[in-house]
Amino acid sequence: MADEILGRIEKQMEGSNLALAAVADVLRKMDERLSKAEEDEYQAEERSAADIEKAELVKSIATEVFDMLKSDNGLDVDGTKVRSGAKIAAGTAADDSAKQVDPTRKIEDVQATIQAMQIAKEGDEDDEDEKEHPAEEDEEVEQGHGYKSVEELTKQLNDLQLQLQNVEGNIQKQVQTESEERLRKMGFREETGLQAPKQIQYDLGTDGTTPIVKQQTEGDTVDQLVNLSYKELRELSARIQAGETEGIPRELLG
Repeated sequence: MADEILGRIEKQMEGSNLALAAVADVLRKMDERLSKAEEDEYQAEERSAADIEKAELVKSIATEVFDMLKSDNGLDVDGTKVRSGAKIAAGTAADDSAKQVDPTRKIEDVQATIQAMQIAKEGDEDDEDEKEHPAEEDEEVEQGHGYKSVEELTKQLNDLQLQLQNVEGNIQKQVQTESEERLRKMGFREETGLQAPKQIQYDLGTDGTTPIVKQQTEGDTVDQLVNLSYKELRELSARIQAGETEGIPRELLG
């Protein structure tokens, strides 16, 4: 009767242990899933923050370059160059009265008027040529003769590119630092006591000496073999297999 009760108790304990093991396994899997979900969410937030920072930096760079190009072309950048309409003196009323104009009849005045008209016409033709042939102006800009600030613009672009690289490096460093901190919080530790493997050179067990010497009779050789240790026998066997037969009795060489 006591054995039967003891057997039942053992079965109940075994069942309880199995149930506890199953519950522990389920809890472990749930913990792993939660940890992985938190890790993925954290990485997604880091990537999103990095993308937003890059987008803001690119936007600021593009805005600055655009403003520089506008200022080089003489366009309004900050809204200070505002053209105002023609002002009319206060207290004057417009009228439709006409005054008779006496045309000049001097040859010098007529020639000056014609020359002014020719100069204005040549200026208009130059403007039309510039509109029809903008490629020449582009070539001058590429060669560095179009704008005085091309070198400054190139330098600023290089500085902006360097700043972008520094920002990317800082982002990468922050991501690595946060990842390491996250792993440390999860229980991982950096191993600092590891050592590089070393190659150990083992000898064949022979030191150039012969544990036995040649004797006159076969019985003496047998006695010497009996008195040898296991290590000496292994060394002797290794020498025979390696072909080093100097100093070894003929009886052992077969």
